[in-house]
Amino acid sequence: MVKALKLPLEATPQERYVFKPFYGSSHYWALGQLAGSVSGKRVLDIGAGGGGIGRAAREQGPRELVAIEIDPAAQAELRQTYDEVHASIAPLKGRQYDLVILLDVLEHMSDPFGFLQELRPLLAPGARLVISVPNIAHWSVRFSLLVGRFEYRSRGILDRTHLYFFSRRKFKQMLRSVPDGKITELNGSIEPVEFVLPTWAYENPMFRMCALFRYWLARKLPGLMAYQHLGVVTIAS
Repeated sequence: MVKALKLPLEATPQERYVFKPFYGSSHYWALGQLAGSVSGKRVLDIGAGGGGIGRAAREQGPRELVAIEIDPAAQAELRQTYDEVHASIAPLKGRQYDLVILLDVLEHMSDPFGFLQELRPLLAPGARLVISVPNIAHWSVRFSLLVGRFEYRSRGILDRTHLYFFSRRKFKQMLRSVPDGKITELNGSIEPVEFVLPTWAYENPMFRMCALFRYWLARKLPGLMAYQHLGVVTIAS
């Protein structure tokens, strides 16, 4: 089971949602989705957190790069990377975007289905939604329930700020609810165990081989082995 790092309740988004480009992680997958598809595009990063994905997108020369982040302290730092930073999508009314990134943000909403409906007018024809959410049916949560434990933590699947929980079926149901959208990719991530290991323990061929096997399992048995559910929804042109 992945050991959660303990953080104070008042931890900032930069502390809670650290950029994790490790092999098999949601950020590793998202970077792959961005590769070659950002140049000249209008990009909206919802729940930008520490801005790691935004910095990677900026390097590819987007036409416009906008962040949504509710934390005031995080907003100040994000303005160094993004063209605009807002606390909600309300100021963007009337605009449209070609790529919208929603990494580990929808689980913090009481009605993520409704939010995607609200977001739909901001999606240009052919736009892509890149989405990740934690898997509440991951083996670690199932094991905890088996021994009678369900404890919220400072980060991870049972982050105490999560309001909505996703199984694989619920995740696909949400993706299919996007008007004029088509699911063009489904995937799964693995646990970012690098956060709790010394560098020497994961920067070696043996760990890499284990990560390859874990990632294969996450894709073959996503309901049980995927740490997060990953998906892309493409809007009809």
